[in-house]
This record gives sequence, structure tokens and C-alpha cells, in this order.
Amino acid sequence: MDFNVLAARRRVAGFSGTAILCLVLALAVDGMIAGGRKDPKLLDMLPGQSLSLSDTMPRGAEKLGELALRASDPRIAPQFTEVYSGFWLGGTLWRADLTLPAEIPPGEYTVSTYYQNGTQSTPPQDIRIRVQPNAAAVQASALSLTTRTFGLSPYVLAAMLLPLALLPMFACYLLSRRIAQALAAGGMTEIYRAIASPEGQRIFFTLAANPRLKPETRIEVLDERGQATIGQALVFAVKGDDVEAIMQEGVRIRPGTLARVAADSSISH
Repeated sequence: MDFNVLAARRRVAGFSGTAILCLVLALAVDGMIAGGRKDPKLLDMLPGQSLSLSDTMPRGAEKLGELALRASDPRIAPQFTEVYSGFWLGGTLWRADLTLPAEIPPGEYTVSTYYQNGTQSTPPQDIRIRVQPNAAAVQASALSLTTRTFGLSPYVLAAMLLPLALLPMFACYLLSRRIAQALAAGGMTEIYRAIASPEGQRIFFTLAANPRLKPETRIEVLDERGQATIGQALVFAVKGDDVEAIMQEGVRIRPGTLARVAADSSISH
């Protein structure tokens, strides 16, 4: 297959991989923005749904028996279950189970922590529960654009898409090998690096071992399609199959252009 066709396919594979990675990044940003805007004290729930609540132990309380949870609606009856140590920041936290009645109407309710003497905890702990009529309403209230659109967490969707980026990367690798073979059959190779230097732009490429390829060998530099000559270079150093050459007459090129030994190449003796 012609190397131009293979190169076009490699570009498509590269664009596809880049697009997937950009989409994964956009999903992660969406998740972070939504997380930064979210009120940790506001919960969206459905009638009949159960949830575990948690917060730090209020000042002056050491046991669950010293605390009580009160809801703004008597039909909501959360129950303390345990005291435990925080994983990341340490400290002591309480945990409680809450189950909404199936017949509770949509609206906003509050669950607050009180001491047994009837005073509110210090600092105040008020958890707002927004009961939605259905799952569609819960999805519509999400702060994440991804969740509102697809009903999935942006992080979950990003994790699902990330492995797909490996496919175009692998395709690029296979196509690069086939391109190298096609170019070698025509006596050409891709220039994979180009850097500035006082002597002129230095270019780097790989050619199969050739007894004629010595310092001062003249190299012809072609465009990416191998159709037009855009400059000449002289071999500066050869290490195995890796070649370093210096562009002549101030010509500057970019990686991806092609190189081949000039038909009238000169060799130093």
C-alpha cells in the first residue's frame, strides 16, 4: 500500500485518539466543576429511598446517647448507627440510617443534630433533603452537564472512554511500522526530530545500514508526500542506523518530512 495512504490513515487514528483524550479531560473538568458547586448538606432523594448520613461529632459529645436527630417532618425518622474514626482527616464521626416513607410528598425537608438537652449541636448540623417526584427530576437537578444529559457520572463515563484511546494509539503504532517499511522500499525515511544549532538546523532520521552512508554524505529532504524536494542536508554523524545531518543554505524543516540519500551524494574520504 502507498505510504501516503498509510500516512493519511495514521493521521485519522491520531486525531481520533486525541479527540477521545480531550473528551475524557472535558468530562473530568465537568465532574470537578459540579463537585465544587455541590452543597454537601443538600441531598436529592426519591420517596422510599434509603441513605446513610454522616457528620463529625458535635463539640462536647462523645457518645451517640448524648445526641438526637430531629427531622422537620415526623414521617422522617433517621436513626444513629455508629461512631467511627475519619479515614483521611481523622477525628470522630457519627453515622445514621435514613429511609424516606414511600408516601412522602416531594419537597424539601431538614434533618438536624441536637444534644439531649434540646439545644442544637455546636456547630449546627443541618442536612437538607430534597425529595424529587421521580428519577428524571433527580437527573434534571444534577449540577453536572454530563449527568443531566446522559444520567451517568462524568467520572464513570470518562473511565469507560479512556480505554478506547488505546485503540487508535495501537493503530498509529502499527501504521507507523507499515509506513517505515513502505518508505524503506522507496529508499526514504521519516525525519523524526529537528533542532536548531549554530551550524544550521540539525535533523535526525533512521536509515538501514548502508556502506555509502558516511559523514558528508548528501541527503535530499522531501515534503511529507515524497513528491517535492525542499532542501539538502549533509550527514554529520552516524550511530548504527541513526543518522544526524545538518540542513544546508538555511533551509528549515519540521519532523514528518522525508529524507533519502541524494543520487549525486558526495562522501568525504
